[in-house]
Amino acid sequence: MRHTFYFILSCFVILASCKEKVVVVYSAADIFELAAPRVHADSLLFNTSATVAAVFNMEGAAIRYTTDGSEVTADALVYQNPLTVNEPTEFSFRAFHPDYLPSKVVSSRLLKVKKDVSSAKVSLTPQANSNYPGNGGKGLVDLQKGTTQFRAGNSWMGLQGEQIKIVLDFENQISISKLIVSSLNDHGSWIFLPKAISVFADRKEKIGSISVPLPTVVEPKGISLLDVPVIAGSYKSIEIYIDLLETIPKWHQGTGTAPFFFIDEILVE
Repeated sequence: MRHTFYFILSCFVILASCKEKVVVVYSAADIFELAAPRVHADSLLFNTSATVAAVFNMEGAAIRYTTDGSEVTADALVYQNPLTVNEPTEFSFRAFHPDYLPSKVVSSRLLKVKKDVSSAKVSLTPQANSNYPGNGGKGLVDLQKGTTQFRAGNSWMGLQGEQIKIVLDFENQISISKLIVSSLNDHGSWIFLPKAISVFADRKEKIGSISVPLPTVVEPKGISLLDVPVIAGSYKSIEIYIDLLETIPKWHQGTGTAPFFFIDEILVE
């Protein structure tokens, strides 16, 4: 009888020691990142003024912002009402909450139209892809901006190849110190920024150029306004050479194929 008792007791000990322990792990709230605020501008290009609004509906949260493209910290200005500007402004918005990590930054650059070159004669080589013709060459100087939804409307022109040549012939000489090339960056749709942009004046003199850093990871979708400073002067015509990526980078699922380059506007300052 005693042996039976010890056998039962030993089995109970073994079972108790082998019983799976249930461990409840509570995650700290601050490991969760807030979603980004929704930002809307009534016009990215404006003649007199433009208004931008930001929305983030969460109790206890605040939207903070800067107006010079600088980092948005917990000490930045608090957004309360739509903001109206009458000068070029680069807004950056970010959501904050005491119990969570701040959101990613949402940026919106608003440009004041300084020169209207919509009357310029525009030639383009090669022509746009038939699926994304935009509004033709004249659409590049019509002061009509596209959105990140490139299939909506006809603002965006999609091209492929090694190099694009765009010639703007003005009615009269025009003073120029900078060009802005508006392009789309959407790696999920195989749309990439160019490698470089060069500008020549009156079909002979190189007056400016930039190189664009090659991406190493998938970047957020957005509109990129590429500033190309040029030698200040008065010019009757300019040639813009845009060098494209030959193939999509190795880290992307579309590696080895030709990417698209999307452009919707060229601005002159």
